[in-house]
Amino acid sequence: MIGGRIASSFEWHASHTAPYQATSPREARLTLVRLYPSVEFYDGLTGDEQSWVIAKDFGICNGWRVNFAIDSRGNSFGETGSSADVSTDLDRQLLGKLRSLSDVIVTSGKTARTEKYRSSKHAPIAIFTTSGELDSVPAIQGTQYFTPLVLTPQSRLAEVEESLSDVDVRILAYRVTDETSSWPNAIEDVIRHEGYQSPILESGQETLREFVASGVVSEICLTISSSGTKGVSARDLTESNLERVFGKDDHFTLRSLFTDGRTTFSRWALNGVAAPQLSA
Repeated sequence: MIGGRIASSFEWHASHTAPYQATSPREARLTLVRLYPSVEFYDGLTGDEQSWVIAKDFGICNGWRVNFAIDSRGNSFGETGSSADVSTDLDRQLLGKLRSLSDVIVTSGKTARTEKYRSSKHAPIAIFTTSGELDSVPAIQGTQYFTPLVLTPQSRLAEVEESLSDVDVRILAYRVTDETSSWPNAIEDVIRHEGYQSPILESGQETLREFVASGVVSEICLTISSSGTKGVSARDLTESNLERVFGKDDHFTLRSLFTDGRTTFSRWALNGVAAPQLSA
């Protein structure tokens, strides 16, 4: 049974302390610690069990959730140009769990090509693109659990339909109007019209900034690898990198913070959005 133990031997204020370091043989066996909103230790769990602890705490987002991984310097990719350079096994396991708590996976054509997105067994994939150049994306060309959605501007619809005429996809057009003042808002409208309520957005920093700035995003799940920066608290590290990626914004509110000693996992609400509820 997966469970947590509240630390009773000392108080740990996540906003003022350095990253977790074991101080006793018992604590040395601990592999996952929740730092906020309360301190809890989780012993002897497999990586899969750890990821479920975090995912269940993060819960289902009744709105758009961003999932994003960076290193402690704010880089979202390394030498290969892929997010795998800054990700960890636990982060990848957590991604699968967060996808299972979402009803659609939204990403850009560039990210789908770079990361070679495959069809997910958890939810359909929706790829927004202006070019329709998705020949190298396994989710489009390979085995499919769900029919992929391709979102494109109305002005590019004919070209994208022609480009993808030989594959099994649903192509949906979006249009920026006076009511939808930005392309992220227009994409949000299409996703909502399709009946999706809990999208997870996975993309590069520039695209994520535009979605956050447009008011589409309800919360951000941020993973920071190699996070044991000496003399810097886990909370300070996440706050500084959140500002680095998305810009300084007083509307980010910390909801949850975990660490395994090397990586931090945090959940932030935007614009006063209430914490989501996890259904049983």
